[in-house]
Amino acid sequence: MNKILGSLLCFIGFLSAGNITATVDSTEVIEGDATLLTLSITGQDIDKIPEIKEINGKQVFNTQRRSSSNFVFVNGKSSMEKTQILMMEFRADANMSIPSFSVKVDGQVEKSEPIKLTVMKSSKGLKRATEDFGLDMKIEKSKFYLGESIVLNLYFKQRTNLDVMQVDYTPPAFKSFFSKQIGEGKTYRKGEFTIQELNYLLIAKKSGKLSLEPARAKVAERARERQRGGWFVDVPKWTKISTPALAVEVIEPTQAHDIVGQYRLTDKIDHLKVKANKPVTLRIELLGKGNLDDFDGINFDIPSVTMYSDDAKVESTLLGKKLQSRYQKSFVFISDHDFTVPSKEIRVYDYETGKVNVLKTKAYEIKVEGSTKVVNRPVVHTQTPVNIAVETPQSNTSWYEKLPSLLALLLAFALGVAATLALKYLPQVVLPKFRRKEKGTKYHEALKVLYPKMGESKEIEAMVRKLYAHKNGDKSIVIDKDELKVLVEKYQ
Repeated sequence: MNKILGSLLCFIGFLSAGNITATVDSTEVIEGDATLLTLSITGQDIDKIPEIKEINGKQVFNTQRRSSSNFVFVNGKSSMEKTQILMMEFRADANMSIPSFSVKVDGQVEKSEPIKLTVMKSSKGLKRATEDFGLDMKIEKSKFYLGESIVLNLYFKQRTNLDVMQVDYTPPAFKSFFSKQIGEGKTYRKGEFTIQELNYLLIAKKSGKLSLEPARAKVAERARERQRGGWFVDVPKWTKISTPALAVEVIEPTQAHDIVGQYRLTDKIDHLKVKANKPVTLRIELLGKGNLDDFDGINFDIPSVTMYSDDAKVESTLLGKKLQSRYQKSFVFISDHDFTVPSKEIRVYDYETGKVNVLKTKAYEIKVEGSTKVVNRPVVHTQTPVNIAVETPQSNTSWYEKLPSLLALLLAFALGVAATLALKYLPQVVLPKFRRKEKGTKYHEALKVLYPKMGESKEIEAMVRKLYAHKNGDKSIVIDKDELKVLVEKYQ
């Protein structure tokens, strides 16, 4: 707030006893810019200035108070004059009138004059510059594909021989873009000016005609100002500058694709022949130029094979002014019979050639030692019952030999009637519900912890195999909970 304090002291020399003055740093602002409002009250007896939390419904921030005292001479008499300064900032989004403020000074109520504030839309792209300061931005191309990364360069220039106290820089909003600053920027001389350059990497979030809103800056140049008593103080002389808005067009490829850019795909499997219920690990890596944050990834669904995968790891780095992304994911397959890991495809739209390249993983035939062949008998489902008449030999059994069966049939009928009546007329009893504690979730979490450590010991490998077998529905597997707990806590 030192910059704000300095800008306010310039008003003190013009104050007379018993008054209140309201000023702003600029009566014309671009939407999004902060407006600095200053209330200066001078007098011998000043009531406390109340807290101001909002102005025309706009929240006030960066509030600060300052006070000072000076001896003044009026008609040969000296007296102590006090000055109180209240500084606050707010952001206006439309034209408005800052209202009058009232304070009791020297026994009388003094009022400030209202101030009209004009707010200009940032989308208009108004460029503001002076002979000493300027701000500009350039983009490498105004028409590009959705998913393609581009670079925006921003330049702030100031005349080298000026004494600049402070620069408050506000970057473009980048509302429709993913953005990332490239490096820390650089500074260099060009003629009579010093240039500060910043670079941003942008990737559009949507297609269509979009606008890059202006960048803005407030520059404080050091100035000297005479105060009451004859001394001078350093005060900032503020200048506002801004870039124009930039219009761009983002094109969505018409061809069907999964990602945009230039990539290579590699895959590697650790075993093609394993024992029953021994894990097989497939690792996939996608590396190239482009953005992979929204890539849905690759998945497998192999019937009668247990599959487990870790979370995909996506990393992005800058190579020069291009974004390089890496996608990595591992899959584990467990089975007691031979199976095939199928090939997978990724469609990549290359914006430089305008073509779709199809990247494929290899298909792998996995042989399982001691494989058991499972015979699946077909099951026919119909919407209506099918009655099949089966001829049976005629029985010559006499009626008294059938008597026990008849009695059993009558007894079953009687019990059925009794149960129906009981359910209908007896009062209902609400039984408590019991919920069986599920262990599957805990075992699943243990798998996430232990699987990456399988190669470190046979103990971990044996436990992972048990967990996978249990997950696959083998109820004969017994897992030592204490041993599992020790292993998980050791490697978690």
